[in-house]
Amino acid sequence: MKRFFSLLLCLTVCALLFTACDAERMSSLKDVTRPYAGVFECEKISLGGEDLTEKFERLTLTLKENGEYALSYRTVEGNEGGYGGGYTVDAEKHTITLTAGKEKRAFTFPYEKGRILIDQNLGGTLLHAEFCPPS
Repeated sequence: MKRFFSLLLCLTVCALLFTACDAERMSSLKDVTRPYAGVFECEKISLGGEDLTEKFERLTLTLKENGEYALSYRTVEGNEGGYGGGYTVDAEKHTITLTAGKEKRAFTFPYEKGRILIDQNLGGTLLHAEFCPPS
């Protein structure tokens, strides 16, 4: 009797596997669960080699579940502001692409081990920032 139920279970599993949707058309688990969504805190920021980390009381990048992001800041002087747009993550290439502005300009950065590393040339000066999930 136990063999019968084992065989029945095995056949049921095989049937489900063969009748399931094509795996290439299915979203990956990472796409469905969006493990990268959440609030990332800026751990380090510099412009042209000058460390600006201490000039910010708060600098966060929030990746929302709906594919939008919000970058918000508060300086030690009390100035606040923010920017926003859309984002996509390429899990195979380990990159995140942020889209901003009316022109929908896209910027792609490495996304590795839960960290977002931003290196962007601003008028000939390198902006470097490292965002990580809160610890």
